[in-house]
Amino acid sequence: MSTMSRFEADHSEELARRFAHLAAAYFDHPSDAKVPAARIPLENLFRMLQMFRYDAFSDEPRSGILEMRGFDEQMPWPVSDEQWHSRIEAALRTALNDAFGNNANKDEAVDAVQAALRWLATNANAPSPDVLQRTKRFLERFSAALT
Repeated sequence: MSTMSRFEADHSEELARRFAHLAAAYFDHPSDAKVPAARIPLENLFRMLQMFRYDAFSDEPRSGILEMRGFDEQMPWPVSDEQWHSRIEAALRTALNDAFGNNANKDEAVDAVQAALRWLATNANAPSPDVLQRTKRFLERFSAALT
C-alpha cells in the first residue's frame, strides 16, 4: 500500500483568497490587524498588488524544485497548462473593476488599496472612509472571485 498522496504543487489561489478574506475582516476589527500574525496576509496582499500593478506575474516562472520537474521530465500528477497566476490576475482585475469602476486607473486604485493596507498595519495616515469602504469591497470581491 502506498503512503504517498496526490501532490499539489501550487496553492497560490487558496492563499490569496485566505489573505483577502482575513484582510477584509480587519476592516471590521482593526485591532486584529496589529497582531504580528496579521503582517503575513497584509504584506502578501501588498506584494500581489505590486505584481499586478507592474504586470510582474509573467516574470515569475516558478521554476526549480517548486515545480518538481527534472526527474526525467515525468510528473506523476496532472499539470495544468494555465499559468499559476492567471486566475489571481483575473480576480484582481474583477475586484478592482467592481470596487473602483470599470474605467478606474489601475495605479490609482492600487495606491488606494495599498494605503488602506498600510493604515491597517500601522494605524497611521488613515485614508478617507470612501477608500476604506472600496478597499474592503475590493478584498471581499477578490476573495469571492477565487472561490
